Amino acid sequence: MVKMTELTSRILVLSHCLLNKGTRWWQNGKPIERNIGLAAEIVKFAIEHNIGIFQMPCPEFTFCGNPRPSRTKDEYEMLPGFKEYCNNLAGVVADQLKTLISMGKKPRIQIVAIVGVKRSPSCAVNNVMRVVDGKSTLVNERGIFIDALERKMLKNGLNTPFLEFDFDSPHEIIADLKRLLGED
Repeated sequence: MVKMTELTSRILVLSHCLLNKGTRWWQNGKPIERNIGLAAEIVKFAIEHNIGIFQMPCPEFTFCGNPRPSRTKDEYEMLPGFKEYCNNLAGVVADQLKTLISMGKKPRIQIVAIVGVKRSPSCAVNNVMRVVDGKSTLVNERGIFIDALERKMLKNGLNTPFLEFDFDSPHEIIADLKRLLGED
């Protein structure tokens, strides 16, 4: 549970597309709203609870740009240089977060959670798309970037909860966040 004192500034660490959906994989024929704006539910929660936001970079966008083809985790793992890129990017983010924590004395900075994105080959926390028996299938594992970030965070002595945002069910994350804040 994450309790706030008067000398604590809580933050959420968010996958890039939660604050900038324009970096999400572009799919022709889908409503443009999928790729415009932000995930209002999580931003509204942060505002209502006086929680700051740290935006992580999008490894897929910064490596491939847009438009880019739809890929599973398997396909990104086979993309030359992508795993190494995610590993390096995760190291940079983990170091930035460690600096925020170590340099933030008054107010003390506290990470509520790192929030990834369901089905993302890079940023999934629990549910990622894999190729199983020739078909794209949702499996219970981390995305490439989130997996590397968790390792780097632990190496830096930061044991932080990871949560997963689902663009198809955006309100589900709110219950998880409330639980972390002891509001359930």
